Amino acid sequence: MQMIAKYATRSEAEERAAFLRSRGIAVHVSDMTSLRLNLAHQGRFRAALWAVLPEQAEDAVALLEDPDHRAATALNEHEFQRLEGEGADAARRTMIRWLTITALVLAGLAALIAALGL
Repeated sequence: MQMIAKYATRSEAEERAAFLRSRGIAVHVSDMTSLRLNLAHQGRFRAALWAVLPEQAEDAVALLEDPDHRAATALNEHEFQRLEGEGADAARRTMIRWLTITALVLAGLAALIAALGL
């Protein structure tokens, strides 16, 4: 993913994201606080807009500057659905992996405690 813009409000970023999605550009909006190490730091930007596919970043920026730009890398509805499905599958696999690791660690700790008679 590549950051393509920063906005003062999340709603403004979501509005621009909806526009880009309507033009076939896969985007993601994140809170800027998730990008800061020091959450007490207050900047003027509250949300970031990201191009999900690196090859679409240039078209995304061009569309934000000129709404009449023709995006050469635009996705159709079927491609969007496939991309979302792949993302959901990857997230599910990651969650299952971390749950399995957590369960194994907890089982190991329980076995250790039982063996030590605590």
